[in-house]
Amino acid sequence: MKEIVQYYARCNQKINSDMLSIIAGKVKDPMQHPLQGYFFKTLGQLLEHIYIADSVWLKAFTAVDSYGIDVEKEMGPTPSYGQEVFKNFEDYRAAREKLDRLIVEYMGKVQDDFFAKTVVRVNSRGEKMEKKTWKAVLHFFNHQTHHRGQISNILDEMNIENDYSNMIRIE
Repeated sequence: MKEIVQYYARCNQKINSDMLSIIAGKVKDPMQHPLQGYFFKTLGQLLEHIYIADSVWLKAFTAVDSYGIDVEKEMGPTPSYGQEVFKNFEDYRAAREKLDRLIVEYMGKVQDDFFAKTVVRVNSRGEKMEKKTWKAVLHFFNHQTHHRGQISNILDEMNIENDYSNMIRIE
């Protein structure tokens, strides 16, 4: 399991980097780009949702075992869902790259016994959830994949080439 999550972390970092390069080069004012037919009203809201979810989950994982990593020391206060965090795409991109490096670092330190432990999270409605960490880590990476798929679809709708998510090409 450890090797799998380390691979996912590296893939996540590379895929996010490639996706953000495409967006930076092809989408004017990405944080304000309007979306039709999506829960999120702008591309920026969708990007921030992924960032916030990743931050919240990584903080929850470090509460199980920090492996010497303090997410808030590295990234600042953990934002809340729905919060506007970034005023511009450049700031988002820099923070996303930093968060992805931290995810790679953290997943590089996890030990096999981590996956049998329980992670506890309280959602925005105050509901407490307890899950085995292996299930939560898989959800963490799957959530990112789900939303990057939405972004791929958005780029497709804009006729922007975006083949950034093929994991099998990443070592």
